[in-house]
This record gives sequence, structure tokens and C-alpha cells, in this order.
Amino acid sequence: MTRADQEKDKYRRMWNCWQYRLNSPGERLVGTFLKHAAWEKGDSLIDVGCGTGRAAKALWEKGFRVTMLDIAPNAPEMSLPFFEACLWDLPGTPYYDWFYCTDVMEHIPPEHVDQSLYNLSEMADRGFFQIALCQDGCGDLIGERLHLTVRPHLWWLSKLTKHWIVTVLPDQQAERLVCLVETRLKVPENRTKLPNTEV
Repeated sequence: MTRADQEKDKYRRMWNCWQYRLNSPGERLVGTFLKHAAWEKGDSLIDVGCGTGRAAKALWEKGFRVTMLDIAPNAPEMSLPFFEACLWDLPGTPYYDWFYCTDVMEHIPPEHVDQSLYNLSEMADRGFFQIALCQDGCGDLIGERLHLTVRPHLWWLSKLTKHWIVTVLPDQQAERLVCLVETRLKVPENRTKLPNTEV
């Protein structure tokens, strides 16, 4: 069994626990993203590690063309476009205007953080992160550890700045990093972007 298979099995079991569905960091931060990001109605966005999909639904209601992605097929509760994938082992995907990645990176095994960030940089030219900097107790419900890469702000910033210009947002707490990112490079013309159809 590969590491991706192990993590998929872990999160299938985790999402079967109703308690895990009560908390949605991404949903809580939609307002922060909308306030600070230079977005437009009709922008395409992929919610990476979408979980229940409540954040995705809130962004869709604001006018984004939303796709959801998660490693666990039983996670989403919302009827929006969804595909199941592992962040460090992604199939080819369209190029989006935005990625939205909250409470995800700390779940990635340390040996796969760099590849996961690279894959995100290939998916969109702008993005939003919230990264938890502390351990999580929900894994106790299934006897597993969920936050596998718990590192300080500066460690994560050193990783992010390899790929993007990073704007750290004022909505900070000691236990999390919240930021917008934008690529330094012009988007290649041969990238397959989603068609700009009306929402």
C-alpha cells in the first residue's frame, strides 16, 4: 500500500466520524479571502482539500466557478463538481484562476510537502492558504495522527516563497498562518484554462 493509499484510507475513516464534520476552517475564512483577494465574479477556483465543501458552496454563492478536490471521496456534502485525488500525486488538471487551500498542508506527510506545493503552483496563478501550526486532536477518534507537518510560520514561509509572492494577512493567530499567494511568472499560453462561461 502506497503512502497515498494509506492517507486515503485514514481520511475515509475520519470523514465517517460525524464529529469531524462539525469544524470547517475553510468556511470560517471565506470572508477573509473575499475581503483581501482581488477576485471577480466568474473567476474559476479549486477548493483543495475541500472536506465537506461548505467553503466551496459559500464561494460558489459569491459567483466563483468552483471545483472541489479531496483525497477522501466520502468527504463532500455539496453538489458541486468534485474529483478525488492526492495532492502530491495529481493527475492532469485544468488551470484555475484561484486555489483555496485551508487546513490542508499540515496534513501532508513531510516528504511530500514540496511536491504538493509545486502541484498547487501548477494549478493556479493565485491562491489562499490557511496552515495550522499546532497539533489536532480529532485523529484520536480513529487512533491516528492528522497533522503530520507541524512547523512554525517562518518554515512555511520559506517553502511558499519558493513558488509565489506571499502576502501574509492580518487575520493571524499564533497557531495558524493565513496568506494570499501570487505567481512570479506569467501564465503560459498553452495552459488549459476553464472556459469562461457564465456562472
